[in-house]
Amino acid sequence: MRRSPGRTGLNKMPLLLVVDDEVDITETYAMFLSLHGFEVMTADNALHALELIGQRMPDLILSDCMMPFMDGVEFSRRVKADPASCRVPFILMSGAPQLHDLAGPCHQAFLRKPVLFQGLLLEIARLLE
Repeated sequence: MRRSPGRTGLNKMPLLLVVDDEVDITETYAMFLSLHGFEVMTADNALHALELIGQRMPDLILSDCMMPFMDGVEFSRRVKADPASCRVPFILMSGAPQLHDLAGPCHQAFLRKPVLFQGLLLEIARLLE
């Protein structure tokens, strides 16, 4: 399947994919990130997110860890195993107290929920450099 890039020109807004099974969270992130100059796609689970990636490659993925069908860790592994998406920066988030900092080869950052929006913007900027 041919995948079109997220950005098609130098003046285009970076395309972010926000994945979370809590609709209120995805809508909140989408609104906040849109107001800060990003184009945003949302998915309510990792399977839906993989479909979206097949249609249009994002510049960065922001994903919850605990979701139905496939958790965020497995989702990040699948994204990084695919040569078409392996270079897309991946931020994993969780509010689960038993999870520790999971940053590693499949995701470049781990943010504890509730995520502070200013910190999120800084992390996105760092990863998109």
